Amino acid sequence: MMASSQQIPEEILAFGDRCARALSRLNSPESCIEYGREALPELLLNRELLSELMQNMVSGERYPDIRRPTMFDNEVVLFIHPEHLFSLRLYLWGSGDFTYPHDHNSWGVIGTATDGYEVTNYRRLDDGSVEGHAKLEELETLRLGPGETSFTLPFNRGIHKTGNGGDRTIITLHFYGRSLARGYLQGFDVANDRVYRILPPRMKKRTLAEQALETLGEPHDSL
Repeated sequence: MMASSQQIPEEILAFGDRCARALSRLNSPESCIEYGREALPELLLNRELLSELMQNMVSGERYPDIRRPTMFDNEVVLFIHPEHLFSLRLYLWGSGDFTYPHDHNSWGVIGTATDGYEVTNYRRLDDGSVEGHAKLEELETLRLGPGETSFTLPFNRGIHKTGNGGDRTIITLHFYGRSLARGYLQGFDVANDRVYRILPPRMKKRTLAEQALETLGEPHDSL
């Protein structure tokens, strides 16, 4: 269950209110990203707020809810707009922790509160016509410092790998726009030129249950 507004820190509620007003007036992902890159550093550089969030997680407070299912196991939801216009998420990265290359279903602004965060961006070279095949070209690797941000775009325009290249655990905040209707992310195996679907935990369990019913030879309801 999502925490009530009384449990969410005032700084995050105020950030949500400002973003809701601003994004309702913006029409393109690029303008939303520009706004997010101006707004997010205020939270990234608020050490008192981040310390409060970490203390709550350590002590098992209701907010932020570390038991809430998320796509990635180091992800914690901080705020979701009631109409899903945007969301704010926190990620924790141990030393040497990196994602696999993946895309996104929305635009997003990503930033770090501490040194060590790395973002490697890719370009997809194939046209996607061969199922399971993808050829990526590495474009750049960014190394961000406290309060600095990068961004992503939906689908093939936002393929990247991110993580912690330092020797201490770090905190990042990610500000994502409304998700486009696809229902999954795509992960990429760069060495073997492969692409595969990454399902949300709930959908993955339903899909596996459907497949298990087929193994048992039983009929099932369509997903």
